[in-house]
Amino acid sequence: MDEVAKIMARGLVALPSDVRKRLGLKEGDLVRIEVKDDQLIIKKEQRVYDLKGSILSGQTQQKSFAQILAEEFQKQKGGKKDGGA
Repeated sequence: MDEVAKIMARGLVALPSDVRKRLGLKEGDLVRIEVKDDQLIIKKEQRVYDLKGSILSGQTQQKSFAQILAEEFQKQKGGKKDGGA
């Protein structure tokens, strides 16, 4: 899906509604902007409360909250977690 957006005053860019709908973006959401060579990559930013309900209770009994968060962020990024208990 290729879309065109115009850069306005103060560097503001309005994302086309099709893009916002596809990514589930709404006013106030955060996005991460990466620059690679001559490209901008815009990704929806995950917040801690976005993870609500994504953790299975049976797997969390012996893990700290920090460990659980780290694992969930790795899953969101598509990464692999290192071994450990």
